Amino acid sequence: MSRKSIFVVLIILIIIVGAISTFRFIKDHEPNRTVISFSDMPFLIIEEVYIDRLDALRFEDEVIYFSLPIVEDYIDENIFYDDEEKTLIITDEEKVLRYTIDGEEASVNNKRFLIENTVKIFDGRVFIPIDILLKNYNLNIDYFENTNAIVVDFRDIHYLRGEIVAEHAVIRTDLNIKSPVIYDQLPVGSEVNVYAEYEHWFKVRTLDGVPGFIEKKFIKINYVNDIFKVKLPEIYSETNWEEKINLTWDYTYVKVRNPNNIGVLPGVNVISPTWFSVVDNQGKILDKGNWEYAQKYHEMGYEVWPLIDNDFNPDLTHDLLVKSSSREKLIEDIYNLVVAYGFHGINIDFENIHLKTTDYLTQFVRELYPVFKENGLVVSMDVTGISTSENWSMSYDRKRLSEALDYMMLMAYDQHWASSPIAGSVAEYSWVENSILNVLKYVPNHKLILAVPFYTRLWLEKEGKVTSQALSMDTAAKFIQNNNLDLVWIDGAFQYYGEMEKDNTIYKIWVEDLDSLKYKTSLIHKYDLAGIASWRRGFETGNIWSGIARVLD
Repeated sequence: MSRKSIFVVLIILIIIVGAISTFRFIKDHEPNRTVISFSDMPFLIIEEVYIDRLDALRFEDEVIYFSLPIVEDYIDENIFYDDEEKTLIITDEEKVLRYTIDGEEASVNNKRFLIENTVKIFDGRVFIPIDILLKNYNLNIDYFENTNAIVVDFRDIHYLRGEIVAEHAVIRTDLNIKSPVIYDQLPVGSEVNVYAEYEHWFKVRTLDGVPGFIEKKFIKINYVNDIFKVKLPEIYSETNWEEKINLTWDYTYVKVRNPNNIGVLPGVNVISPTWFSVVDNQGKILDKGNWEYAQKYHEMGYEVWPLIDNDFNPDLTHDLLVKSSSREKLIEDIYNLVVAYGFHGINIDFENIHLKTTDYLTQFVRELYPVFKENGLVVSMDVTGISTSENWSMSYDRKRLSEALDYMMLMAYDQHWASSPIAGSVAEYSWVENSILNVLKYVPNHKLILAVPFYTRLWLEKEGKVTSQALSMDTAAKFIQNNNLDLVWIDGAFQYYGEMEKDNTIYKIWVEDLDSLKYKTSLIHKYDLAGIASWRRGFETGNIWSGIARVLD
């Protein structure tokens, strides 16, 4: 079997004009037997898949180019192309790379460097040179002269091998001995990759790039854990926290002038002040921070991950994130703020997002993560539970987002929101647990943080209309005491409920207190989550911090 460097072979390939053709079927001398010969044009195989697309490859100036759709479909579903700004973006845990069409310079984490072969457009389609793929992905790309195949395999995948143990072994196009033969030169002792198992057949590919099916009687396989290929660990690795995270959001209305409210919060290890807001579609950031506040918490041993929001403005968010250049500038501005204050990370709280913005929001996080990770900074993001609301739930691609985050905070509250047409709990236990289970379908538990409420809602029902107001724990307790309200414990919801009628108005309250929070906090151990977050500091009663800490410990 002849195997040559692809770069040597490409010198020959440049004289070839036209598209890549498929296999040609020709009759062999034996009756009722068909073999497949390979055309003069090279064909593309990715793992066991024969790529039957005329636009898959392009050969120009002694360089082989792969089309963007091929890379998206088979190599990196997260590769991103901005057609308006003619920019190709590749992201992983350590880097975000930007290549412009025909640009001789590229950037990695906002640092410029020269490149040898550029991303190009041929016939209106984007093509990526082979050296960019080899540099940025764990790939082997080889050319086999005897089969005329260009073969792509992944270096981070273990492929199961099968050894040919009997003579006359052939590879066929289908699971049938009458199917055409596409490879009949399989000597005893040679090997093939094995991808799937059927009753009497294996799906295989020769090492020189011919995929098909072979009868089991011809192969001996050394099974490894009964699986055919094993992918090595994901791009984004687990974080290194040894204890459960206990984060609280410190809500700030206006710019902090006097940080005198700083104090010890038992059990808490992360503070997230709500200091930053993106306030226009040019990426202007409103800064309500205070350097002294940050330093005092640092000195007390707390990590500080400030929150940045999108002003809950869906149009602003779309206009800002849809452009690659504006995403890049916003990331740089956020990073500079974090560094200036000496923070340990960031908490992204982008809410009320158009469904059409989903992929751009994901891309923003994927581009931000490597810049922060390179400098040892934590990236976390807040998401709602799963629902049918487009702007408040469906606009989060939780699976892909979690791949580019250290932590994802599940805001498990507002089961019944401020303008809900019916009265109900802010976060009863069963609803919170179901929210966790639904999100865990997409997000690994070691990245998921459960966010719980330090507030409740007082509901008023009058003349068929329902209104509510949010109450801190202390204010709710005073209302209950002042009105001699009798409370009843609700099993399943694991919280107290009270109801009264006064002045033709029915008042209802589902109480959030230490008792209800203990049950919700216990879910962190039940599902081995990364920790807890609370909205918000200042709404709690004095016994909350030590009570939550005891449950976490």
